[in-house]
Amino acid sequence: MREYASRQTLRLHTPGHKGKSDELDITELSDGTFPAQAIAQAEEKISEVYGAKHAHLLCGGSSQGVKASVYFAGSDGIADINSHRSVLDGFKLAGKNCKSVGKRGMRPITACDISGALDDKIKTVVVTSPTYYGFCADIGEIRALCDKYGLTLIVDGAHGAHFGFGEHLPKSFAHIPDICNVSAHKTLCSLTQSAIAFDNLSDEDSARYKATLDLFGTTSPSYLLLSSIEDGVTRATESASDYARLYNAIHDLKKRYPFVDNDDFTRLVLDCADMGGGAETNKALANLGVMSEMHDDRYIVFIVTAEDSEADIVRLDKALYTVTKR
Repeated sequence: MREYASRQTLRLHTPGHKGKSDELDITELSDGTFPAQAIAQAEEKISEVYGAKHAHLLCGGSSQGVKASVYFAGSDGIADINSHRSVLDGFKLAGKNCKSVGKRGMRPITACDISGALDDKIKTVVVTSPTYYGFCADIGEIRALCDKYGLTLIVDGAHGAHFGFGEHLPKSFAHIPDICNVSAHKTLCSLTQSAIAFDNLSDEDSARYKATLDLFGTTSPSYLLLSSIEDGVTRATESASDYARLYNAIHDLKKRYPFVDNDDFTRLVLDCADMGGGAETNKALANLGVMSEMHDDRYIVFIVTAEDSEADIVRLDKALYTVTKR
């Protein structure tokens, strides 16, 4: 993309801004030089990093991957009651039924939840892991259950793209389920809407799954988004020391404030029960220039990534001190 921008060619092709909005925003080139094998090479490299059999770069977020995965499975299924709407959308588009299991809240479903809800029509299981609050399901145990009953296992791992890149982080589980989606833009340094769909299917089934992803995607993918995934994963492989420094800073922070003890140290969940509630505390922090990921009536969720610094944690500490002191 940079090489093409440096040529200063006469761009008589889309996009209509002709490089003036962003010189790297280009389309497929009619001489066949781009994208050529660039995407396939990036996908192969990324699949090796995560340990999955195949990787597919997406421009439609994990929502594209999740809907395509459920549609591809094509059967009635079980899903976490706290699932993202894309899970239910996938079943609706496939014309199949979804049975919700588990309890509303922070924690994901278990193998016990799934086994207790099985019937003869259910052939698909969709697990959300990690949850929005940083809790992980036992994917290995659920995989064993699915193997026992011949079920397709899909993991909506949107918030776990960073797993496996530091010793204090949960291990990546992209190699375990039949299909796993992660949102590169949520916890890596990739651009918004960028995501990855992993599968551990046969080459033939993977090609069919790829066709389903294309069905739910666009015929004009943004190469800025796709290249940002490759860059995000590359930078993540070099981020272990960043996560180590952040772990120490966050560990100290958690000693001073009521954070929930979850599985992902980078997912800071503040319990505001004694601070006037999540909404009021979040508003006070926003007034101090600290913007959270989300809040509910009781909790505030902050997302820390390798792009944050120890100074950022200090700033959060000072804001929390000011708010709790009030």
